[in-house]
Amino acid sequence: MKRNRLVMIGLSVFLLTQTAIPVCAAEYPTIPTETSSYTSAIVPRMKYTARVAANLIIDSKGKATVTASVDGYKSITSKVSLSAELQRYKNGKWSNVTTFSDSDNSHRIRLYETYRVSKGYKYRVVVTSTAVHNGKSETRTVTSSSTAY
Repeated sequence: MKRNRLVMIGLSVFLLTQTAIPVCAAEYPTIPTETSSYTSAIVPRMKYTARVAANLIIDSKGKATVTASVDGYKSITSKVSLSAELQRYKNGKWSNVTTFSDSDNSHRIRLYETYRVSKGYKYRVVVTSTAVHNGKSETRTVTSSSTAY
């Protein structure tokens, strides 16, 4: 009798632990402190480029901070370069305001630049990256979302 009771308790515990219980998770709201647009490309894998990112932050005084990065594969990529164009939307089209460029004989590079922008426009960053392996190269372009100032 005791043995049957223990078997029933064990079976009950087993069944309870195997029961799927639906749960719902809420996303915590974020409080923006300044205008920001961050874009990271998720696309089919390239041979030499693992990741390209573009970020634009414009503070309340009109200082635009442009950050861009290129990550190649450590044991494959031998050189990376990038060009980050800060663009303004005016009269229905995007035009180049300024361009920042850098390159390195490594598998990754980071760019951090600032530029004063004019009020009343939308801005974005277009990053064009190149990754090299044994003289062969591949190029990827990433565009951040636009930020109004």
